[in-house]
Amino acid sequence: MYVIGTAGHVDHGKSTLVEALTGIDPDRLAEEKAREMTIDLGFAWLSLGDPPHTEEVGVIDVPGHRDFIENMLAGVGGIDIALFVIAADEGVMPQTREHLAILDLLAVRDGVVALTKVDLIADDPEWLEMVTLDIADALGGTVLANAPILPVSAKTSQGLATLRAALWERLTASPPQADNGRARLPIDRIFTLSGFGTVVTGTLADGRFQVGDAVEIQPSGLKGRIRGLQTHKTKLDVAHPGSRVAMNLTGIDREALKRGDVVAAAGVLRPTILFDASYRHLPEADAPLKHNMEVKLFVGASEVVARTRVLGSEQIEPGQTGWLQLAATAPVAVLRGDRFIVRRPSPGATLGGGIVLDPHPGRRHRRFRPDTLTRLQTLTQGTPEEVLLQALQRIEPANKNQVLQAAGIDKETAAAAWLTLHHTGQIIELDQQFISRPGYQHYVDNLLAMVTDHHRTYPLRLGMPREELRSRLKLKATVFNPLMNRCAAAGLLVEERALLRRPDHALRFTPAQQGRIDGLMHQMVAAGVNSPSVKECKTAVGEDVYFALVDLRQLHPISSDVVYAPADYERLVAGIREYLAAHGRMNVAQVRDLFNTSRKYAVALLEHLDEVKMTRRVGDDRVLTS
Repeated sequence: MYVIGTAGHVDHGKSTLVEALTGIDPDRLAEEKAREMTIDLGFAWLSLGDPPHTEEVGVIDVPGHRDFIENMLAGVGGIDIALFVIAADEGVMPQTREHLAILDLLAVRDGVVALTKVDLIADDPEWLEMVTLDIADALGGTVLANAPILPVSAKTSQGLATLRAALWERLTASPPQADNGRARLPIDRIFTLSGFGTVVTGTLADGRFQVGDAVEIQPSGLKGRIRGLQTHKTKLDVAHPGSRVAMNLTGIDREALKRGDVVAAAGVLRPTILFDASYRHLPEADAPLKHNMEVKLFVGASEVVARTRVLGSEQIEPGQTGWLQLAATAPVAVLRGDRFIVRRPSPGATLGGGIVLDPHPGRRHRRFRPDTLTRLQTLTQGTPEEVLLQALQRIEPANKNQVLQAAGIDKETAAAAWLTLHHTGQIIELDQQFISRPGYQHYVDNLLAMVTDHHRTYPLRLGMPREELRSRLKLKATVFNPLMNRCAAAGLLVEERALLRRPDHALRFTPAQQGRIDGLMHQMVAAGVNSPSVKECKTAVGEDVYFALVDLRQLHPISSDVVYAPADYERLVAGIREYLAAHGRMNVAQVRDLFNTSRKYAVALLEHLDEVKMTRRVGDDRVLTS
């Protein structure tokens, strides 16, 4: 699942280009239509890739005007690549540079530059060449330094096919967003639908959500449940990281939510008003970042006023980096590694940005203490929790001692980090063995895919044999068994008689198959003890249907050749038990005479009862085992 975000100066044709690519007008507000200018975030999607391997990709269209750049910041945090739009007739403009700086601070992974409106300069190739060189110079040293610059025209469709191909190439060259087991959805839009209630949208990060999941809204702490999920107007059971998601929530009123709130899995997020960060001040900033300076803080889709606490220096000069504590005036919901942007409130300007190092430092630091600065330096290299988690992922599943030894950090630090990982659900215990949340999800995805494929291949089988699944997953029973127990407890799988199936899987016979089944069952009732053979049954209904009837316990095979209807089986077993209780012993001839049958059926019955431990053989006779 991928998401593209536009960026660029006002009136350079972002929304027009999105509509040309997707067929969807991203400007949804009446005011936007009236002013012919994007004011708030717009959303669309398109199919990219070559059939049959196409994929729907989300598009977030952002406003370019400087008055609405804060709306732009609410949409670009979760994108995979940027569609950076520059008009060929104007070239690099002020918001071109500011948007580029924002993309660079947020470390957007890649992008494509669309040089729009080339139809307006079709008769001036020298201008096009000069603009292209100017753009390449502006991109130098940024995340878009290697982005292709493609001339396009939404009006004439020139270059659109090439642009589509370039977007897909850049998307697929980037690794998909990781499932870190910390599902969260920064809310960028809220509305209600009649009959459904509250709906929020956003770009899903760090994990997956499933219909029915309990969720928390942070930083408010409200609790609710997911009633429904959609992406690009398609219903989902599970939403995966990196996808644009519309989420129908129950138990939460629309009025209780605001843009910037985060829908999170239980226990993933804790709100904070103080966090430690590394920071980069933009070279083009017109003044240094000073201590105790009031700024606007943008993280995820949220915006909040904060004060800077510059650590280790008096101030941070343009083009330099440093350490900050940001003290927000209202709670924010962030995790370590989240990127943020800082802007001057008035006159509005982007100052810089950085990375959250510790979302819960616990106290305000003394600005120049050496141990504080050493700790911040260590945090940039990786926390003990991250070191442990990486060690586990290299060798999982593994026991605790193996992980601690592989991590190579001191026992006291490791023990504290281990408790944190366990408490936050980033590691999962499987009967003395441990596995990371992504590793667990990988196994769950694989086993569910295998069971689903088994249902598809054998629609008339009740389920997949448990041992076959374990063998294909290549897991020891000590890991496989607790994994199955967790899946069953979560309602992902159902186990019946050593067969595993999806909860929604059921055997369904066609009218023709049911007709043959009814004929066979009538024949079985009429035959009684002298039932049709296994081969005759398979011939009558088909081999797949025969095994389905066995799985459903509508047929009870007792040998490779003899099979009974359940009622006949119970009657025959009860008759043998009653005879043995009265006479103590019974042989093949006595079974044959008791039921007026042949030796074949008598032998099959007695050998079966030996196998199920109801009887045991003594010479040529059988006696009850209890």
